[in-house]
Amino acid sequence: MSRPLGDTLPDDLQTLLGGHELADRMGQAILIATTDTRGWPHLALVSYGEVVAADCRRLRLALSRASGTSGNLRRNGRLTLGLLGAERAYYVKALARAQRDPMDGFAHLTRFEAMVEMVLADEAREEHESGARLTGGITFHPGRPVEETLQGWQAVVDALRRDA
Repeated sequence: MSRPLGDTLPDDLQTLLGGHELADRMGQAILIATTDTRGWPHLALVSYGEVVAADCRRLRLALSRASGTSGNLRRNGRLTLGLLGAERAYYVKALARAQRDPMDGFAHLTRFEAMVEMVLADEAREEHESGARLTGGITFHPGRPVEETLQGWQAVVDALRRDA
């Protein structure tokens, strides 16, 4: 069962989303959910090279301009990020708005800024009878050389860190 943590990112989550040590995050995906025009959840995956915590309340995202996710955020701004890993899952609920469309230096991306509204954590607890626990998160292969991927991620992360 998830438990509420408040409206700010805990320190470990802020560090995880800080845009540093991207090589350590290679192959790890973040699940994001928006709401489509018919009210259905719309799920997508992003990498750690597309999301940066500007501080404990603000997230910046670089998303494909033409994606359904970007369209949903332009329309209603509601966003949930699911960060799943060993032992714990975080769910970050936020309200996002397009900041730059297109994003400076990246014509295929839109830059969004999201304000954290609520953070929830799901983790194994000793009192849980089944002993069930998370052993990992969503992973992927980048489909191109790691160094090339990391250079691209770093360029996007650096652009997201710059003030709008």
